[in-house]
Amino acid sequence: MLKFGIKQKATVHMLLLISTLLLTLYFSNQSSNKNFLEQTAKNYKKSFNNYFSFFEKQLIKSYELQTIYLQNNLDNIDSLLKKNKFLKDIKIVNFKDEKTSTIYTKELLKGKSFIDIEVLQKDIFYKVIVPIIKNKELSSYVIYKIDSRVFLQGVKEFDGSDGIIFVIDNNKSNDIFLKKSENSKFFKDIAHVCENEREKPVVEFNKNIYVKNITTFKNFKNKDVANAIFFLDISRDKKAFLLAKEESILTSIFLFVIASIVVNYFFSYLIKRLEKKEEELKKINKNLEKTIENEIEHKLQIQEKALIEKQKNEQLLIQQSKLALLGEMIGNIAHQWRQPLMQLSAILMYLDAYNEKGKLSQEKFMKKVKEGNSIIDFMSKTIEDFRNYYKPEKQKEKFFLNDSINNALFIINSALKSSSIEVITKHKSGNIKLKSFKNEFSQSLLNIITNAKDILVLKEIKNAQIIIETFEDEKSINISVEDNAGGIQKENLEKIFDPYFTTKHKSQGTGIGLYMTKMIIENSMNGKIYVKNTKKGAKFTIKLKKS
Repeated sequence: MLKFGIKQKATVHMLLLISTLLLTLYFSNQSSNKNFLEQTAKNYKKSFNNYFSFFEKQLIKSYELQTIYLQNNLDNIDSLLKKNKFLKDIKIVNFKDEKTSTIYTKELLKGKSFIDIEVLQKDIFYKVIVPIIKNKELSSYVIYKIDSRVFLQGVKEFDGSDGIIFVIDNNKSNDIFLKKSENSKFFKDIAHVCENEREKPVVEFNKNIYVKNITTFKNFKNKDVANAIFFLDISRDKKAFLLAKEESILTSIFLFVIASIVVNYFFSYLIKRLEKKEEELKKINKNLEKTIENEIEHKLQIQEKALIEKQKNEQLLIQQSKLALLGEMIGNIAHQWRQPLMQLSAILMYLDAYNEKGKLSQEKFMKKVKEGNSIIDFMSKTIEDFRNYYKPEKQKEKFFLNDSINNALFIINSALKSSSIEVITKHKSGNIKLKSFKNEFSQSLLNIITNAKDILVLKEIKNAQIIIETFEDEKSINISVEDNAGGIQKENLEKIFDPYFTTKHKSQGTGIGLYMTKMIIENSMNGKIYVKNTKKGAKFTIKLKKS
């Protein structure tokens, strides 16, 4: 694979910059040329349409003023016709004397002047119809007949555009130019090109560029009766635009070359400095690599020692947990055996008393022996149950959640009864089946229940209760254990699962029960355990993922 030095990279960057500039200027020039033509055509059309609307309004206003002039003296008609070369005829019609209505009657009754277009076999005329109102009634109206070339002349004077007005149908075929252009083949040819390329706003003719606009003449009924094509040579404007653009491009290139020379100089200066610094960095990197290697080796040794220490601590915790469990087991066995031992003591006292009095018959003796054996069997079964409960497991097994809870309650049942603590179980989703470490899970529950029992006894709560609820949803199995001992202090909530943390007296607790519970639930059973305070007391919740 090729490797480039700093100088080569700088050269490549400069070439890329120059290429980018040239491409940008090329596409910018192409885009600017196109935008110039489109914008020029757009402005021409807008300007023409504004003038067209203005022309018709001014035509009406002009002949309304002429009508006022005529009302005072009808002899002025000839004078007007001579003065205005485009005015061809003036006709005054008495509205009341007309026996039949004309095509203009309905429009005249509106009382406003309007324009009509008259198309003859060889000519096209504007007709301006001006009503004369007397005593708020239409008395007469004036029809001014005007050569349509008046519009061609107006546009020519407005922006220099030339044009042609024409009608093409089955009966008429008229082309109307200004007098000086009537016999010009050029005007006829360019008009023909503009008509053929109707959709294009810009056309090219005889190496010149023209913007064009095609408009429609409507009669007073708003029907199309004639068309007009206007065109304007913008070749000079385009050349001026391109010249300005060329000057702009040349200026940009010149400035870029100057900038490139300056940048190249600075690049050369910087490259020399960079090469110097690069050598220094290589030396620093070598020293740094050695330092990092030594540091990593040192940290790995520390982490290894910390891991060994952690494993020792965990082993110690497990050992202490086993001892604590052993103590709890012995304590629970003592609770379970207290009543059977008292019953055995009572049987021995009964046999001794009856034997002294000489009243101990064989039948009574055998009956009491049988009762004693029954009590001893119960005590033996209790030992076996405890042994099975605390036996470690290596494989997961399927079991019912209710059975696991009952096993835990059986172990601590005597202690709960002697402390007058009521246990309420609520199984909202029935008897839930799961696959996990049954005894470890029961031990976790036992730790939580024992913790709740101890705090209820410590605080001497009246009507003490432990509520155990189970339910399942789509993703998890949930078990909660809630007491009514008033809850855990806020500052202790976050530390409750820490090893060696306990709120009991040193003689009553080691602080590893809940820590071991968290380890079992989260490490062995892939679950989560939470604690929070409720209105009644503390509530521990176990969430197990469904397999």
